[in-house]
Amino acid sequence: MEWYWYVLIGLSIPISTLISASFCIYEKVFRGNSEQKDAIIEGARKDPSRIVQMRVRTYDNMLAYPHEQVSVQSKDGLTLRANWYPNDGAKKAAIVVHGWRSAPWWDYAGVFECLLEDGYAVLAVSQRALYESDGRYVTYGVRESEDLLSWIDVVFDRCGRDCSIALMGISMGAATVLLATGRALPDAVKCAVSDCSYSKASELFREGAHGWLPITRRCVDLLSRIHTGVSYFPADCKKAVSRSHTPTFFVHGDADEVVPYRMMEELYDACAAPKKRWTVSGAKHGEAYATDPEGYRAHILPFLDQYCSEGK
Repeated sequence: MEWYWYVLIGLSIPISTLISASFCIYEKVFRGNSEQKDAIIEGARKDPSRIVQMRVRTYDNMLAYPHEQVSVQSKDGLTLRANWYPNDGAKKAAIVVHGWRSAPWWDYAGVFECLLEDGYAVLAVSQRALYESDGRYVTYGVRESEDLLSWIDVVFDRCGRDCSIALMGISMGAATVLLATGRALPDAVKCAVSDCSYSKASELFREGAHGWLPITRRCVDLLSRIHTGVSYFPADCKKAVSRSHTPTFFVHGDADEVVPYRMMEELYDACAAPKKRWTVSGAKHGEAYATDPEGYRAHILPFLDQYCSEGK
């Protein structure tokens, strides 16, 4: 056998390994969970932990409270779904955006009830490829922030353009919100709450996914472009908040094991808009309210009311 065959065989092994690893990583990290919708609540009902049972109660409350399911078409042709809670015709509304492989009732357990009690209508969004919305893969806020503009229009259709809107997100949902604030938003969008967002998706993958070589990240990005039409590299929340005019409250737990706490500090420092922050002592990822519900009410609700009070 000629020498070059040995070279080709030698190169094919690492190349095929790289390709296989990239496919596996992409499926694990970018694949949605829409097909697991029923299994999520079934599993939660069997979990005795306090936080999970609080989430189950919110799930039941969201089913029982008067609402309607609404849908929009994304720019790339997906049917996206949300549930609208009009709260007796309130003129201030919160759009709540959940995180990766999660659901509104899971991430906004307790917060949903707080918002209704404080007089807000609520639009509980299912992000693309997640929970009730169509799609197979997420883009870590790149396309999701475009989708959020359509959800703002849904609120206008129901509340009028003279309403006040707060954007609220947790984890990847917070990144979606922050990326949206870097765009030109309608004047009705008064403020935003970012709970444990990452500063950049690429930075999160670089730090959190050990073994992701630069070439692996690029291969995964190529797969993202093939499947969703976009790169995940523009999911740069730090850059978005640097040009934001939307007053933003940053929340993060100092025991977050998924998104490093320092990323909140980076985002806060970069934010050009009026801003506040709150560190939740002992809170893990996405558990700010569950860890300190009284603190959440004391910090977040006054901030929302400052900008979203009716007539302002």
